[in-house]
Amino acid sequence: MAGVSNGTISLALRNHPRIRPEVRERIQRIAAEAGYKANPLVANLLAQLRASKTTAFQSTLGLLYLGSEPGLLSEVPTFQSWVKGCRDRASALGHALDEFSLTGLSPERLARILYARNIQGVVVIGPFEKNVIPREMDPLWEKTAAVVIGVRPARPALTFVSNDQFSTVALAVEEVVRLGYQRPGLCIHPDVDDWVEDRFTGGFKAAQGKIPAKSRLPVFGYRSPAEDPKAEARFRAWVNRHRPDVILSVHREIGLWLRSMRVRVPGDIGLVHLDKTDDVAWAGIRQNSELVGRAAVDMVIGQLHRNEFGVPPFQKCLFISGSWVPGPTVRPMPDRSRPVRQRARL
Repeated sequence: MAGVSNGTISLALRNHPRIRPEVRERIQRIAAEAGYKANPLVANLLAQLRASKTTAFQSTLGLLYLGSEPGLLSEVPTFQSWVKGCRDRASALGHALDEFSLTGLSPERLARILYARNIQGVVVIGPFEKNVIPREMDPLWEKTAAVVIGVRPARPALTFVSNDQFSTVALAVEEVVRLGYQRPGLCIHPDVDDWVEDRFTGGFKAAQGKIPAKSRLPVFGYRSPAEDPKAEARFRAWVNRHRPDVILSVHREIGLWLRSMRVRVPGDIGLVHLDKTDDVAWAGIRQNSELVGRAAVDMVIGQLHRNEFGVPPFQKCLFISGSWVPGPTVRPMPDRSRPVRQRARL
């Protein structure tokens, strides 16, 4: 009926970008008029068969780093995991991945490079000042399928994928309470919390609703000594006043400050890292950053298959949950199988 091969029909019905839009629309119209409906069982079987074979090269995707500090991609473990997840997923699906940084490269030059290499799908990494991508980048989004990693861009409202910091903190509080801690405290830099739209403090305050009111401690606004020469003194005052028995944070300097206070970890105070990576010896929440990168590539490829270019009419947000990882900086789970020995009264 369409006058094309079975292969073209298959690709057109799957919105594959190799088929020209006018051909794809004509085939889909003919299929609809003929009463065609996809069989989900057959489609699932064919997808499994395709996945079991070595995927042929499909296209090249772009990884755009728009932050002002290019070293973050190679120095920060979370960023490294994002990039690794992107690369692994792109390779598994038959796509190459080229990296670009705006450091020393104008938006106009970047747009010309992407066009010359026929790169239509991009994964974007910040951070961006006040979560706003500069307006000079706007022409780039009109011709690409773009997904942002890590933070939700307030403008333009591009699709983004991130760890769910709200549930990350809530899970951490749940786990330490299960271990017997009663007075969890959160230490977070206000700027870090602002980047993720207060999801760290929001998750913490929501989790505090499940513990007694007398155990709900105020959040400590961390600042580095370079920002505030009295940062450590403020931290000491906060600890001495509120007496947390476990501290949740993403700032490793907290551990050094506790050591200088001669506080034993975990004997006196436990420590939990809210973005635990392999180089962090604390217990904590692994944000599954590689899965964030993989999900970003899946979303970009999905947009390409559907020919969805430009800023979407409604911003799509995908959150990846974290996972609890035990460690030596918190008390071990008590053994409930053994009888509790009563202490003798003095």
